[in-house]
Amino acid sequence: MSNHLFLVLILLVLTCACQNEEDKSWQLALQKNSNAAIDSFLLDYPDSKYSMDASIQKETFAWFSAKANNTVYGYKKYLVNYPDGKFSKEVPSRLDAIKTDNISLKELTASTFIGKINYGNHETQVLAFKFANINKDSSGISFLAKINTSEIRKDIEGRINPKNFSITFMEDPKDKTMLNITDGRAYMKENKIMLESTNVNQYWNLIKYNE
Repeated sequence: MSNHLFLVLILLVLTCACQNEEDKSWQLALQKNSNAAIDSFLLDYPDSKYSMDASIQKETFAWFSAKANNTVYGYKKYLVNYPDGKFSKEVPSRLDAIKTDNISLKELTASTFIGKINYGNHETQVLAFKFANINKDSSGISFLAKINTSEIRKDIEGRINPKNFSITFMEDPKDKTMLNITDGRAYMKENKIMLESTNVNQYWNLIKYNE
């Protein structure tokens, strides 16, 4: 056998081995059923033959995650990441279908919540959030809430829309301890009230604390 033919055979064997490893890694990433697994695969194989499949798979994961969470933030985040996505036309009807009739205003305003606010470059832990004063008027419900975070403790004013339980915070721009917390909404998840951001520019999530 000539040296040239021998080298060709070696290259073929190595190529097949690499392809087999790539194929196995791709199948493993699919089995893990997460975007993190797909991202990890692409880091190992940046020029993979599965790059297009990976993009499609990531969008599918994002959509099923949004449906599983069934929140305004999740659907809006999907649209931001995939404005022309194959599921984008379903978003309006999904948003309209989010139920609020299973939330008790009395329980909502009597509950204490804990969670976090993500500012992009850092997170603030919310140690306690509780509605303190509730006042109903012709335009909805106003409140004064007490919030205790890992950084500050303060009172914060806002309003609740009783039709869809959206929450708007109204902070004084001159306040040196502003949280800059965006609007949100209340949901009932697994028989527990949850508050979550509806603004994709800032994620925050508060879960009812079992006292």
